[in-house]
Amino acid sequence: MSEKPSYRELEHTGDLAIEVTAASREGLIAEALVAMAQLMVEEDGIQANEQRTLAVTEESDADALREMLAAALNLFLIDGFIWRTAKVAISDHTFTASLEGDTFDRSRHHLLGEIKAVTYHRLAVDQTASGWRAVIVFDA
Repeated sequence: MSEKPSYRELEHTGDLAIEVTAASREGLIAEALVAMAQLMVEEDGIQANEQRTLAVTEESDADALREMLAAALNLFLIDGFIWRTAKVAISDHTFTASLEGDTFDRSRHHLLGEIKAVTYHRLAVDQTASGWRAVIVFDA
């Protein structure tokens, strides 16, 4: 990905918190997915040679965001899949993400930090005058 996702780290004791912004709901979840990947692994060296699809069905945007991030984190922790791009589609209450990346390889990838879980602490998704905003806290 040539552009960094639109996020910033927030002050938080003991854990890792970020604020993500985007123009659309779909963009917000995609930006959050890419931000989480970039917090875990240096994006240089991640090739877009595999694709994985995730889908969650949730009533609220906040729950959908948390579940999508948790599912993506499990892809990394269990399958070793790290992504560099994400595209998201929303239909009714089903959120589908297409992730492009490859298998984590210590000889090609630099691990930046560990994320153990996506928490509900301070979790928020809001529509603003300029688009969408989310606050996410990771157990790091």
